[in-house]
Amino acid sequence: MNRTFGNTDLKTSSIVYGCMGGAGAFGAQEEKDSIEALQEAFNVGINFFDTAEAYGDGYSEQLLARALGDKRSELVISSKVTPANMAPDDLIDACERSLKNLGTDHIDLYMLHWPNRDVPFADSIGALQKLKQDGKIRWFGVSNFGTRDLDEALGLGEISVNQLPYHLFFRAIEFEVQPKCEAAGVPIMCYSSLMQGLLAGKYRSLQEFPVNRARTRMFDHRKWAEVVHTETGAEDAGQELLDALWALVEQTGLSMEELAIGWLKSRPAVGGVIVGTRNAAQSRDLKKLLDVELDAATLQTLSDASNRLKEDLGSDIDMWGKNRTR
Repeated sequence: MNRTFGNTDLKTSSIVYGCMGGAGAFGAQEEKDSIEALQEAFNVGINFFDTAEAYGDGYSEQLLARALGDKRSELVISSKVTPANMAPDDLIDACERSLKNLGTDHIDLYMLHWPNRDVPFADSIGALQKLKQDGKIRWFGVSNFGTRDLDEALGLGEISVNQLPYHLFFRAIEFEVQPKCEAAGVPIMCYSSLMQGLLAGKYRSLQEFPVNRARTRMFDHRKWAEVVHTETGAEDAGQELLDALWALVEQTGLSMEELAIGWLKSRPAVGGVIVGTRNAAQSRDLKKLLDVELDAATLQTLSDASNRLKEDLGSDIDMWGKNRTR
């Protein structure tokens, strides 16, 4: 069942279909599979689709148009502008390109993808306000904004979303950003909700995780080739959580995805949970994530099991430790 997204008039599904993978972000991807995955996500009841100009340099937006262009009136589409295009004229041009890619005359929710501190937020948000006045976008917001950046943005205009990394293996937003969003009435759209597959019930050990995905601050920089941060990680706490999740899968009969997404859907200020797929069969499985609701005892068990990792990783909301947020 769809609900109103924050303070907007958008009626959205609780699961947001994430379009990044369809453009090849997680490996080679057949266009036919991507299109069928999008169509089947819509068929199971998802009406909210999240993309960005950065995903395949506009290809993700084009795929969405090819797959579901004839359903435009039934969709809620969010897209994002890259930091390189946040000067006012560049931002407006970027929006026009996205509109063309999407084959539509408006974007429902348009976001600043990451902070760009070389361009005053007042300039970028001023351009967003103009786009809204001109009917090119309906609502606007931000992504990856910490408390200081969010405070500044909120002082400049109505922010309708903050898209953030959030899942059982990464709860950094809970220290400062989530309470700020809740108090300000800004819904959170959670990305990386299945931790790039770690929460998909495929791995019993962190050591089995593909090296090209093991890049977050949980992983020890001394042991993983693609890590860019310099932290020693929190792998003991991470493995402890993974073990607890497998035990709960066995106890409840629910899949790990249902546990992970059900927990996120229950969290304060969460307005949507982004999940992506690679083919139609995977998209059909999203129906159970739309429907899942966890009881209070299971929710508490999940929170308790992930508390140690939360504390070990702390409050830095840049999941990859690149010092891009504040």
